[in-house]
Amino acid sequence: MTLLERYIFGRALLFSLASLASLVTVVWIVQVLQRIDIVRTTASAAGDFLWIALMLMPDLAAGVVPFAILIGCVQALNALNADSERAVIDASGAGRLTVSNPIMLLGMLAGLVVLFNSHVVGPAASTAFQNGLRTINADAITLFLRPGRFAQIQDGLVISIDEARGSRLTGLFLADSRDETVDLNYFAREAQILERGAESYLILQNGQLHRRTRSNGAVSVIEFQAYAFDLSSLRPTTSGDWTRMAERSTASLLNPDPSDPVWQRNPAGFTEELTARRTDWLYPIAFAFWAVVVAGHARTNRQQSSPAMLIALGGALVLKALGFVALSLIEADMRLAIVAYLVPAASIALSAALYAFNIDVLQTRLVRALGRFFSAIGAALRRLVPGQGARLRAERS
Repeated sequence: MTLLERYIFGRALLFSLASLASLVTVVWIVQVLQRIDIVRTTASAAGDFLWIALMLMPDLAAGVVPFAILIGCVQALNALNADSERAVIDASGAGRLTVSNPIMLLGMLAGLVVLFNSHVVGPAASTAFQNGLRTINADAITLFLRPGRFAQIQDGLVISIDEARGSRLTGLFLADSRDETVDLNYFAREAQILERGAESYLILQNGQLHRRTRSNGAVSVIEFQAYAFDLSSLRPTTSGDWTRMAERSTASLLNPDPSDPVWQRNPAGFTEELTARRTDWLYPIAFAFWAVVVAGHARTNRQQSSPAMLIALGGALVLKALGFVALSLIEADMRLAIVAYLVPAASIALSAALYAFNIDVLQTRLVRALGRFFSAIGAALRRLVPGQGARLRAERS
């Protein structure tokens, strides 16, 4: 790269890293607050909580990296215009590739990071996260749950036991009201914490399930000889899905065991997860190209740069939403997996066409009409604020 390209790449990288840190922190805090109740379970759980929370980072980063790249690149390109550097670049005779090459290189590098995270880091972190939750819940039941007392393990989940001897429990009662539609009460004469590798499960034996529908109060009673709960969420695993799709390695998704009951029951789930991992890395590239198309043109100081960020984020949100819809179609028909590949590929092709014909997206009729529409709405809202109407009339006069 030339000196000028390295300068643009450095600014875009700096802005992207700052955006990534902000986005990941916000999303991470939201996710952590949803799971903060596990800290109340035991004193030892608080020590493991930080490690478990950190295991959320790879999955969160994979989701926000494309948006961080988009925001960082648009900010860098807007800064070039704000400092009149973009005009100097054009006046010096440098071509458009001088500006677009560093942005596209950053998008490709981000795509490689997402690709590595999706296939290697993400599944390992998801497994570590679930195993951490299983360990905490297992300790809460076997070590800190007092016989004859009712303890709230999670919001809406209460457990009581008669006696605990190591991993074996007697007289277990579990009340689950986490679902807004039904109340579930489990009674078991015996229960046991079952270890399968790094995973832990609560197996209820010789008991009953009382199911009450809240809408009409109807109650049904089911007797069972064995009932399994995944200790990561303390939810039933009657389907036999001992390993979540996000925890499976890419190799196991490519070559599933034909005798695997999950594969026999839901092969589309394997295809959906594999397709997501194969397409996630395309979005940073598509978003970087979109940033070049939207904010890559030279502008004067009189021309506002804020619409570039709004148009860039609006297009990115639409593209990501279409990607989610395309993935959801796989459950109905696995042949529709091709749509998930076509969505980011079509976005890259559209950006390439706009770039090749040197079309300024912000100056198109549609975008200018939308700008006037939202400006009119903003002006109307400001008139509703006391004192704002008089101030606007004074400014115009």
